[in-house]
Formats: sequence, C-alpha cells, structure tokens
Amino acid sequence: MLASLLLLAGLASAARADDALHLSGFATLGLGKAISGAHQSNFEFDCPCYIANYPDVGIYRNSWSLKPDSRAGVQATYKFGSQFSVTGQLTANASADKPAVDWLYGSWNLSDSLTLQAGRKRLPLFGYSDFFQVGYAYPWVRPPGDLYGWQIVAYNGANLLYRKNFNGLAVTANVWAGRETDKDNQMLGRVYYGDRVDETWKSILGGYVELGTDWGTARFVMMTNKVDRWVGTGAGRTVNKDGVKQQFYGLTFNVDHKDIVVRTEFNRFVRPDAPKDIYNVYFVGAGYRFGDWLPMLTYSRFTEDYKDDPTANEKHHTWAATLRWDVREDMALKLEYDVFKDRSAFPFVGNSKAITLSLDYVF
Repeated sequence: MLASLLLLAGLASAARADDALHLSGFATLGLGKAISGAHQSNFEFDCPCYIANYPDVGIYRNSWSLKPDSRAGVQATYKFGSQFSVTGQLTANASADKPAVDWLYGSWNLSDSLTLQAGRKRLPLFGYSDFFQVGYAYPWVRPPGDLYGWQIVAYNGANLLYRKNFNGLAVTANVWAGRETDKDNQMLGRVYYGDRVDETWKSILGGYVELGTDWGTARFVMMTNKVDRWVGTGAGRTVNKDGVKQQFYGLTFNVDHKDIVVRTEFNRFVRPDAPKDIYNVYFVGAGYRFGDWLPMLTYSRFTEDYKDDPTANEKHHTWAATLRWDVREDMALKLEYDVFKDRSAFPFVGNSKAITLSLDYVF
C-alpha cells in the first residue's frame, strides 16, 4: 500500500526541476483505542468499539491500534501553460486494503475566475470533503463521524468552478454533475449489511456557494441524485434500491476571530420516494487559542427518521474534547477523547468511549 505512495513521491521528486510540476503531500499517524463501551457484536466486529472512519471502516476496539486514523497521501499537479493542468492524488489508509485515487482530473482556466474541470474528484457535499484526508487541515483528529460517514465520497464527471474577490469578500461557487459506482462498498457491507453491497449514485447534480472574510466563512450546498443498491452475491443477490431519489442540503458556518474558533455544520438527506427516509445531522464546536494550543469541545448528532419502519432508525451523538498543539508550521499533535452514545432502534455498535493521539504533517 505505502509502496505506491513512495513510488509516486520518488517520481515527482525526480521531476522537481520542472517548474510546471507542483508536488504536495500529507500524513497522519494515529494511535487510539476504545477504552469502554457496550459488549455486543455488529456483524464481524466484537464491541466495545468506536467507528472513527466510516468510509474506510476504521474501527477502534479495546486494544491500541494504528489502523483507523493513520494515512498518507501525495498530490501532484502538472501545468500545461497558463490555461491547462492535470491533478492527481493517491491516498493510502491503514484501514483500507489498497490505495485510492481520490483525485484525477483536468482543469481548463476559461478566465481569471472561471475554471472547467473534468475527471474524478471528491464529492463536495460537506465542508471538509475536499480535505477530509488531510488531518492537519482541521482541529480534530478526524471530522465528526456522525456527519462524515457516507458511503459515496467521490464522483466521476465535470464541474464549473468560480472564484472572485469583492473588496475582501471571497466568493466561491461550484456546480457539478456525474456519477459513481462502488462495487463491494466497505462501509455498507461491513457495518450495515454484513454482506456484499454494490452502490451506484447516478444523475448527480449539485452546487454550492461559499462566502469568506478574514474572520469566517459561510457555505450552502444542494445536491440531487438517484441511488441503485444491490445486496448479496450470486443467486442471493437482491435489489435494495432501484433509482431511489435522494436530495441533500447543507449549511456550514465557521468563525476565526482573534483567538475564538467556532465550527458548525448542518446537513439533511431526504429520500422522498415512499417510504420516506430523512437524515438530519449536525455538529457544533467551539474553542479558544492559547498561542500554539487549541482546546475545543464539539457535539455532533445523527438522526434518521424512516417513516415505514421506526425500528430501523439509526440515532447517535458524540461529545468530543480535543487538544491541538501546532508543533511547527507544518506539523500538529492532537489528543482527542470521544464519548459516543448509541440511541439506535436496532442493535448497532452500542455506547463507547475512545481516546486517540495523532501526529499530522503536510509538505
């Protein structure tokens, strides 16, 4: 897994003399464990357990582990003159079986503020979607799992990106379209079904607008798509969803004023087709900087309202206490204590408490 990253880094380093190539990268070394929790089973997992990384099924149990939060990535952008470029990013997660191509797209600068892009990109549903893997970019060990736990995280298609600064107000707008098929989706298969799951999000159409100043940002996002889902293998393979419509709405508000730090995000998934299924998720966090230190307290919540079968509703919330120390400009050390309360109507993973220490680095 890491051999692929080393190879990419070596090739890019050899080409550093070429001014057209820009190389960057990131790494997180995370160590943690579930220190207490409910004694129960969830398919292949014996709990007490704490799900730190839903998409890659990074789960802490009652022994120390480096796998759930440790990862590394390399991104390279090659420019063909002033108008065209190609960007690729390869990421290796210790909890995943193989490296993943998060980004592989071409860009065409139509003007100073407008860019057309096509290829594979992260799906920009959430405020931290674009840099979810880059631990240095946010105050926690990882973004709150109650929100950042969706099965599709990328798409293949095209987008139109607009950036403009109006007297100190930075405006970013993006519209995108495409689809994504994930065969043998790990999160759905291992956490929710206990069987192979093939998932397709098709007819994806979305957009967001973000406004930024020197003291904070606000972001609004909308997306619609259709979902196909197949569960099982061979003769036992069944259709779970066939073109089910899905709508997503999201609001993000962040404040960085002097030493005050506030992070919030509110999202709503709606599947309006009968039976109606609604997901409401949010987090609110606040902290105060003391020089290079940032203590922070965050509350996040996930609530499902499945009209047809209330016994299938998933509900949980988490309190996270985090302490970040910026060791230097490119490195941060974090300590996080999570208290997870499972209020699901079915046997999920149960209550748990977890502690994690991480070292984040960017280059």
